[in-house]
Amino acid sequence: MTVFEAAGAAPSHRARRMLAALIGGFSPDAIGAEENLPTRMVERAVSEELGRRWVAPPADFAKIQIARLETSLVQVADRVEAGDLAAVDRALKILDRLDRYYGFRRAAPAVEPYGEEHSERLLAKLNAAAANFADAETDKPSDT
Repeated sequence: MTVFEAAGAAPSHRARRMLAALIGGFSPDAIGAEENLPTRMVERAVSEELGRRWVAPPADFAKIQIARLETSLVQVADRVEAGDLAAVDRALKILDRLDRYYGFRRAAPAVEPYGEEHSERLLAKLNAAAANFADAETDKPSDT
């Protein structure tokens, strides 16, 4: 039994190293072999390390991402002004991503005018549906 097993947890620097290895693509088994720990201990240490990490709520995360994207856009702006096509492409991608964080998924369709003829057609459809419903009710046999 290792010292870490007896203590019940790996030290935080070791847990961070194991998490980094996991993120880097190593399996818990491989990390355990490298750290001389059972796989279960590696999984527990990684789980505890993840539990200690702060995760921004979605609204805060979006605000952080917007700030990062705006900073990136400012950095690209001079190259865009100079006519650098790669920078223009990058700026458009940044703007597209900003639009998504602000909640714009697609351009809104143009509002079509709703004229008098549309109102009359809708009213005719509603009247026909009401008449069909009334006919269906009168055609029902009574239960009495």
